[in-house]
Amino acid sequence: LFGIRLRDGHRAYRHDQVRRQGYSSVLRERRSFSGVSGMKAPLSWLREYVDIPVGPDELAARLTMIGLEVGSVEQVGVDAEGIVAGRIDSVEPHPNSGRLRICVVHDGEREWRVVCGAPNAVPGMMAPFARPGSSLATGVTIRQTVIRGEKSEGMLCSAKEIGAGDDHSGLMQLPADTEPGTPIGKVLSLPDAVLDIDVTWNRPDCLSIMGVAREIAALFRRPFRMPDISFTEAGDPVETLASVEIEDAGCCPRYTARIVRGVAVGPSPGWMQRRLALCGVRPISNVVDVTNYVMLECGHPLHAFDYRLIDGRKIVVRRARPGERIKTLDSVERLLSSDVLVIADARRPVAVAGIMGGAGTEIRDDTTDVLLESAAFDPAVIRRGSLALGLGSESSRRFERGVPADMVDAAGRRAVHLIARVCGGRVARGVLDAYPGRVARKAVRCRFSRVRDLLGIDIGGDRIVEILKSLDFTVTESTSEECCAQPPPFRVDVELEADLIEEVARLHGLDKVPEAVPSAKVAPDASDAPFRAVAACRGNLAALGLREIMNYSFISGAMLDMFGIESNRRVKLPNPVSSDHAFLRPSLVPQMVETLGRNISRQICDAGLFEIGRVFEREQTGRICERLMVCAGLMGRVGRTGPDMRRPVDREEMFLGLKGVLDGLLRAQKAQPHSWKHSANPAFEEGWCVSLVVDGRARGTMGILRSSIRKEWRMGEPVAVAEIEAEPLLENVFRTPAAADVGAYPSVSRDVAMIVSEDVTHESVVACIRRAGPPELTSVVLFDIYRGDAIGPARKSMAYSLVYQSKDRTLTDEEANEFHEKVKQALRMELGAQIREA
Repeated sequence: LFGIRLRDGHRAYRHDQVRRQGYSSVLRERRSFSGVSGMKAPLSWLREYVDIPVGPDELAARLTMIGLEVGSVEQVGVDAEGIVAGRIDSVEPHPNSGRLRICVVHDGEREWRVVCGAPNAVPGMMAPFARPGSSLATGVTIRQTVIRGEKSEGMLCSAKEIGAGDDHSGLMQLPADTEPGTPIGKVLSLPDAVLDIDVTWNRPDCLSIMGVAREIAALFRRPFRMPDISFTEAGDPVETLASVEIEDAGCCPRYTARIVRGVAVGPSPGWMQRRLALCGVRPISNVVDVTNYVMLECGHPLHAFDYRLIDGRKIVVRRARPGERIKTLDSVERLLSSDVLVIADARRPVAVAGIMGGAGTEIRDDTTDVLLESAAFDPAVIRRGSLALGLGSESSRRFERGVPADMVDAAGRRAVHLIARVCGGRVARGVLDAYPGRVARKAVRCRFSRVRDLLGIDIGGDRIVEILKSLDFTVTESTSEECCAQPPPFRVDVELEADLIEEVARLHGLDKVPEAVPSAKVAPDASDAPFRAVAACRGNLAALGLREIMNYSFISGAMLDMFGIESNRRVKLPNPVSSDHAFLRPSLVPQMVETLGRNISRQICDAGLFEIGRVFEREQTGRICERLMVCAGLMGRVGRTGPDMRRPVDREEMFLGLKGVLDGLLRAQKAQPHSWKHSANPAFEEGWCVSLVVDGRARGTMGILRSSIRKEWRMGEPVAVAEIEAEPLLENVFRTPAAADVGAYPSVSRDVAMIVSEDVTHESVVACIRRAGPPELTSVVLFDIYRGDAIGPARKSMAYSLVYQSKDRTLTDEEANEFHEKVKQALRMELGAQIREA
């Protein structure tokens, strides 16, 4: 049995893959149209920006009700009494072990003698110290003991042992200014909870701690505290140290760079490492950790370059040149294409824009001068580059969803503040800010009556304005009937009145929306005939042996290019979720062929499929029109049985097979008389394409798929595809045909065989016979076509059976012969036919 997008194994949760090369942006794994991304948010970090009056479980429930679904709440650390901050005053070798050492630890009250095997224990270090009698996160109770003949009074702990992380390679280093004896829960904000939040595509702002904190502040009507972004500038102006050039403003609307000189690269502070670890990010070094920290905090990815390794002291944002290569930070050398946007210096690419940095300019142990990048990139460009390279990252995940250009400088300033704080150094005066893609956002009108009507709740205008202001919308105008709200720069998803209404619904409470019992009203003039007509068409196609498929209404530009669909017909989406869904489909044919190809990749080589769906195209006037179309596709040995399954498929069989399906469908739908005319289409083989003509108008196209397209899906045999307008199929489906009298008198049959030129069509022969024949001619049936050397090249023999029957008498042989002779004479005169006499 042929199937529809069959999948094997445990893979039904996603689209199947095509095992082939070429058109990677279209035909490899397709991501689902909508999706979520996880964001880990430690409660202790959130509390830095907003006061949270409830516990983690209730907070998770409340966030879920406003659209930020919390998948899980992970409890981190223990509130263990007896574990405090301890200062290591001295470290001596263990007399009976080469690996162990004896540390003297001060806990603010007294000194303790502890046997420790951690390699990073040094005098002056602050570390968690478990006094005798305390319990670790692993459940172990600490007691005084003797280890290799030396007394040990307590234990110095790693992060894993106190539940503050997974690192157990050495002691957890606490901030140097921690007071000995301070409870570890106070030092590290333990116990803590980490919310794992599923963030939808339209809320990239919530892929950040600040974004989630803003939602909490609005939810509980608490003030939101901004982080410190202040710093002191000194030294040379940044314009004298470097320059920035953007070659394609459409790909990079804004790029800023700041320079910090004299930094000291080393481990980042414990509090920063702990927060990164709680969010699933591995600490690397203080400069790199700052960029990751700000990405998690603000939702804005950054990149730090070693300034001394930037050739020409110049940053250029451009498309990759043919043949260029770059070795990325994962130590993989990658061949770049023009689909990839790069950050280059005066000589070579130094980073893949928005995805990953290059291995030649990364921050090293001996780095002293840092050039900090903060930029905004086009989401579609980053998505396309990520697919082309098969490379993704936390940065690309955010850029693909949209990073606001207006927030670029704020993220850069925050990072510079932290670098100056934890790495030292001098911040050069000023900022390199290239902003060619500045776009002014418009205020959105919100009618209060529309909010009430759409949500079905009684909510006042003052409350609506209050909700919008709590979400940082600027209300520019407000009356008793409506208001105008300016979205904050970080809310790139708000453009329409419906978006504002959704915000009101979320914050007012989705649980407060009343449950209305569905009701139906009888409309005397309403008719469901169009729906029943489509259902009848669907049923007739299934009865003809086809199976239905369904596809998105969105398609990629690469797919449209492959099928030769003109660019002036295409309707491009203003904010596509990905390059795979950048256009509204102007035809059902590309996705039909793609589905047939996907079946072949799953060894389903015989299939007959159909789809009924809407297409969208731009007319010459610029207006976008929408039409309902029917598409059908055949491949393989559909309809054959037994030994015939072994015989190869040829173009004529496939072409006539699909034509027969469409003729049958047109008859079943009681469509008006139709004909087929030769035509041309870039998707079909030359000479194997026809147009369906109904009532003098071309209403569809059918043909054999071009071999160059078939090769993209490894289709070795001919494939027939047709696309016709649904209107002629639907307009007469419920028409009751007029009854005709059944002939009471016998009929007379006559055959006629003729040799005609190869370009004479069956349609022209039937038309000639009908014109010459009398009213008594009731049937014309073609029963044989012959080609061979006996009749010569470019000629063929066609044989027809004609039936004559009178309604009021029995025809004589003489009358029938006379009728038949007139028909043969017409064939000779009009078509140049050579009648073959018995």
